[in-house]
Amino acid sequence: MDWWSELWLNEGFATWVGWLAVDHLYPDFHVWCQYVTEAVQTAQQLDSLRGSHPIEVPVKDALEIDQIFGLKTNPGASGAAVEALTAKAETLRDVDETFYKLNADQNGFYRTNYPPARLATMGTQLDKLSTEDRIGLIADAAAFAGAGTTAGTTAGLLDFVSNFAHETNHSVWAQLLASLVNIRSIFAENKPVADGLKQFTLKLLSSATEKVGWEYRPGDDYLTGQLRALLISTAGGAGHAATIEEAKSRFKRYVAGQRDAIHPSLRLPVFRIGVAEGGKAGYEAVKNEYLQTTLIDGKEICLQALGWAHETDLVNDFLDFQFSDNVKVQDVHSGSLALAANASARDALWLYVKDHWDVVHGKLSGNSVVLDRYLKNSLQKFASHEKEKDIASFFEGKDTKGFDRGLVQVSDTVRGNANYKERDEELVLEWLQANGYVTK
Repeated sequence: MDWWSELWLNEGFATWVGWLAVDHLYPDFHVWCQYVTEAVQTAQQLDSLRGSHPIEVPVKDALEIDQIFGLKTNPGASGAAVEALTAKAETLRDVDETFYKLNADQNGFYRTNYPPARLATMGTQLDKLSTEDRIGLIADAAAFAGAGTTAGTTAGLLDFVSNFAHETNHSVWAQLLASLVNIRSIFAENKPVADGLKQFTLKLLSSATEKVGWEYRPGDDYLTGQLRALLISTAGGAGHAATIEEAKSRFKRYVAGQRDAIHPSLRLPVFRIGVAEGGKAGYEAVKNEYLQTTLIDGKEICLQALGWAHETDLVNDFLDFQFSDNVKVQDVHSGSLALAANASARDALWLYVKDHWDVVHGKLSGNSVVLDRYLKNSLQKFASHEKEKDIASFFEGKDTKGFDRGLVQVSDTVRGNANYKERDEELVLEWLQANGYVTK
């Protein structure tokens, strides 16, 4: 590497070798399916923003170095690595029109826009699709629905994913639920739509959640454990009564001293439900767990769970706690991720940033990567043009060197979310009413 402009090659190769090594050592992890769900989708989402950048960019200032790390963890899945198109149009002949899927196994780094009717047909043919194909279809449909393309619609996406109730693959569920969580976040302020999407999510995953259960069996593989944690966490957040009651029971026993009441892999979903459903007592129990544990992952789990408090006084307490000496600089973003995803806390988080900017900047500005990550994690869940303008107005005139690219990405994301909300809000409500998730 001659200069920092070639950082993508140095870091990208290291990241790719990491995926390759895990696949070699643990083939049962099926990491390339996870790669499609995680690395590829993250890179394509970043590439969709006007504020994104090629993976190789000129570096003239030392502070620019930190910001170009943004895409380095997704080599081969971003900007300059997009598969070359040699023609504006190409006709495929002799295709079996009863079943076909472009970009087989998601080997190409591009999205495919299917009309709702085609998606609906493929929804009945899931057994013919590979894991990577199922992931790709969900991700592409969600991306085009958000972009407002002629063919891509949220109604078409919801129709399509409603066929996945009996899905068993962790990576497919991870992509499906990530897409639904994003939709629910964007429409969170419209109560009828938010409640309807919550009911849709609940119906979709109830069977799979009940089937995977709570108990870890000797024959369970790694991905089964991952699936169990994912489904329990999402089901609890969607109001699945049996899941919430079981989580509360295990949480109560854990707090009382029965440490084996919660499997280590289920700490985050149980703690999260304990905070969301347990009021001040649940919040204080997890906060105390954070202060007592010496485990690095244990502290991170607690921070992620504490961000799911709903009561205003608890949210404000956690915001102060994040910037106390109890939380290390590099860990602050863990709590901000949860607070931003929590519709009950999102506004309080932004208000805290504005009212305590000297505190936020003072603690995090020693490392611009940390400050950039914190602001992006905290602000990009909004779906309001007013919020986008408010954010831009607040930082106008401030020295943003070292996190200016991040603010551009926040602006792009919030503006896109707001456009999506304005465009599809009524259409989504109509679909939910037509399918019985909202009473007319």
